[in-house]
Order: sequence, then structure tokens, then C-alpha cells
Amino acid sequence: MWNLAIVVVFILGILLLSHSFTGQTGSKANPPGPPPHFFFGHTLQVPTTKTWKYFEKLFHAYGPIVKLSLAGDDIIVLSHPGDAEELLGRRSHNYSSRRPLMYAGKYQSRNQRLVLLPYGETLKRQRAAFHQMLQPRVVGAYEEIQATESLRLLSDILASPTRCAHHCRRFSASLVFTLSYGERLDDDGKDLAAVTTVLEGFIRDTYPGAHLVDTFPLLDYLPGFLAPWRAEAQRKHEFEVELYTRLASNVKTRQAKELGIECFAARLWDQQEKMEIGTEELAYIAGSAFEAGTDTTAGTLHWFLMAMVLYPATMRKAQAEIDTVFDADTIPVFTRMDDLPYCFALVKEIFRWSPAAPGGFPHYSDADDEYQGYRIRKGTMVIPCIWNMHHNEDEFPNSYVFEPERFMRKALSQDTPDLLTEGHYGFGFGRRKCPGQYLAAKTIWIAVVRLLWAFSIEAGKDSSGQIARVDPNNCTSGMTSKPEDFPIDIVPRSEMHADSIVMSRESARKPVS
Repeated sequence: MWNLAIVVVFILGILLLSHSFTGQTGSKANPPGPPPHFFFGHTLQVPTTKTWKYFEKLFHAYGPIVKLSLAGDDIIVLSHPGDAEELLGRRSHNYSSRRPLMYAGKYQSRNQRLVLLPYGETLKRQRAAFHQMLQPRVVGAYEEIQATESLRLLSDILASPTRCAHHCRRFSASLVFTLSYGERLDDDGKDLAAVTTVLEGFIRDTYPGAHLVDTFPLLDYLPGFLAPWRAEAQRKHEFEVELYTRLASNVKTRQAKELGIECFAARLWDQQEKMEIGTEELAYIAGSAFEAGTDTTAGTLHWFLMAMVLYPATMRKAQAEIDTVFDADTIPVFTRMDDLPYCFALVKEIFRWSPAAPGGFPHYSDADDEYQGYRIRKGTMVIPCIWNMHHNEDEFPNSYVFEPERFMRKALSQDTPDLLTEGHYGFGFGRRKCPGQYLAAKTIWIAVVRLLWAFSIEAGKDSSGQIARVDPNNCTSGMTSKPEDFPIDIVPRSEMHADSIVMSRESARKPVS
């Protein structure tokens, strides 16, 4: 056993050394970047937490295109949207893949999870299914579900305001659960707890440097007793498959008994033979929708709450606008979106100010390329750093300040739901742009406007009874990010607002006669 371990360490050292030399070839044509270590490249320089803040320092030191080398793997970090649009958009035929991940891709997801798929027929098939469900003209049909779930959000916060973060997670999960599986999320919280477990683990497992085997795929050849991570990833896969197969199978069972079941999983079952997908892949497609919509939507709402605590004048301005359109006994609706330009701009600023995926999801080059005189090798990870793009002072002056006014002119000129996704870069680029962007944007809009209509949002008190200090830097770290829990004081703006929530909720519960 020890002899084998020594051999592995020796091979690993040879690989590191060879990769280090490889990364230096053609250095005159490489983008700028920090000096690499002779043996490790930049592996020891790149932090494993809040990597986007490190990318921000590189942006200011070396410019909008920076090259790193992690154990021989080239990484290009893009900090200007024009470069991202050119490479990941107009040259998307070469930059739409994903770097193969051994842990989360091969073993945990069995190469069936949309967000990790390399560019190819499987990705095209799954994206086609998503676009059928989430294209802009279809999203309008989901407004009733969004209205129902956002009303439940108001009711939950009214009943237990100290659990605001939990209610935001439940809101986002229940909405996507209904769209994916055609029924409301159980009140016992078991499915929410299960998908939260999957999500939190997956976010950690896909983070650069989370697993050594992803940096050195040769380690996958180790036998099981030297690779405990393999069994761990397989156990996670079994948990995910059981969860998502059970949820999708429940839909199929209901289809056999009921007519007209309308949800994402039902459409997948109807087209399973035509799309040539197996049961496990079908379960992962529907489950991927549940995952994506739950995590990023909840995170964005958490950032909204923090922004209102930090910028109370902005909250009052938005509430004053809402009060000109909706009385205390009238809950906001989608049809009046055009009458709320400041709230429209506020939602766009939420997406910009603290994006849910600040580091950006890495793309992967399938062939050698050249851009602005720089050489980009085949197999390079190209990362569009959303954080840097959103905090570029040339495009967004005072970028760390939450300032909806920066989007007011665009909002006033043409208020359409599609424009909620424009003017910022939080939904990605090219063929890997988030397929659920329009649904997500409208979901955030209705939740934000209704929360502002209903509640005053202020900083809560800490354990010593003092007003808590709220710091945007105190956030989670992974492929996505959200604020760590912070004390918040959220109360109804008036007794009439509270009564309207209660009456509307009771009316929604009554069966249609």
C-alpha cells in the first residue's frame, strides 16, 4: 500500500513539473497575469473561497484579460463584457463546453446534469427541453403560479418574520417545484430539506479546487481504498437519483389517473421516446430545473433584503412609487409593471449589485484560438467574472453603491419584462446562458414589489441588543453566493396591509365552486 502511495506521489510530482513547463511555452503570446510558481503555477495563489474577489485584484493589476495556470490547466479570466460576448457569444461554437469534472460530473451526476455537460448532442437535447418550458412567450403563462407563491411568501413572513430567509428559500423552491412537478411543495419540508442538501453539497463539490481528482484526473485510476472520494460521490448520486426519480415517477403515476397534467416532468414523459432519454436522465433534467431555480432565486432575494437594510432611502422611494399605483388593500400584480419604473430599475440593480453567481461559470475551449494577439489553447477554462463586469467603474460608476437610478433611463424608455434581464450580465453568455432567465427575472420582480408594498425592512438587533452591523462581504462562497444569515426586522407597513395579506391568502385557499 505504501509503495503504491509513493508511486502516486512521484507521478503527481512529475505531472506538476511537466505542466509547469508546459504553461510557460509561448509566453509572449499569453495574456498577462501574476508570476507563476516554478513548480505549482498559480495553484497556491488562487484562494478556494471568494475567488471572485481575487479575480477583482487581478483585474485592477493586469487588465480585463488575465491568464492563470492551475496544475497545468490554463484559465483565462474575462472581466469585460465585450470580450465575453466575442468569445463566449460570437465564437460560442468553440467556447460552449465545460471542463470535465471527475467528482461532480462523472460520479455524482453520471454525466447527466445540464450545467456540467460538455457541448454536444446530450446538451442540445436537454437545452431544447428547457427552452420549450422557459421561452419568453411561455413564461407569461406561469404568472398565476408566481402570484400564488409570492402571496404565500407574504403570509409566511407575516406569521413568522424571524424566519425570513427560510421563507425566501421555500418560496423559490415551491415555485419551481410546481412548475417542474405540477403540485405544491409539501408543508412538511422533507423535499425542500432534501433538495437543499443536494444543492449545498453540489455547490461545494463544483468549486475549483474542491477535489484533487478534478485537478489531477489521473488520480481516478487509483483503487477504491486510495480513493474514498469516489464512493462518497457515488453515495451522493444514489441519494439524488432516488429523490429526483421519485418526484418524476409521481408525475407519471398521476398522468395515468388524471388528464391534462401540465408541468415540465409531464412534458418530458410525453416526449421521452421522441427525445430518446432514459428514466434517470429524465429525472435529472427535471431535477436540474428544481435545483437552479431554488438556489439562485433565493440568493437574489437575500441580497435584496440586505440592500434594503443598507439603503433605506431607496426602499422608501420604491414604496412611494408603489403607493401611487396600489392602495394598502390592493396587492401588486404583473399587469401594472409599466407603472412602476423605479421598481423595475431596482430589480435590475439587485441583479447587478451582488450577482448570485459572482465568479461566473467556467466555459471550456474545444480548439486552439487567438484573440487580441493572445493564444488560447484547446482545453482552456474561460471564466466570465460577473463580479468584475458588474463593478467596472467605467460602466457602473460608484459600483459598490446600490443605486437603481443607473437603470432608470432604460426602464422608462421601454418597460417590458424581457428587459429585466438586460443591462447586466448575471445570466451568463452564449449558448450556456441561463435558460430560465426570463422566468427568474419575473419571479424576482413580483416578490420584490410585493415585499416592498407589504413590509418595512430594517436591520435587526444582535445578541447584545444593539442594531446589527450588516456587511455584504459576509457571504457564502461557492459557484453561487448569498449573504450569511443576518438579523432583520421586517414588519407590516400598516394594519391594513396585514389584513389584505390575510384576506387574500384566505381567499386563495377557498376552492373554486
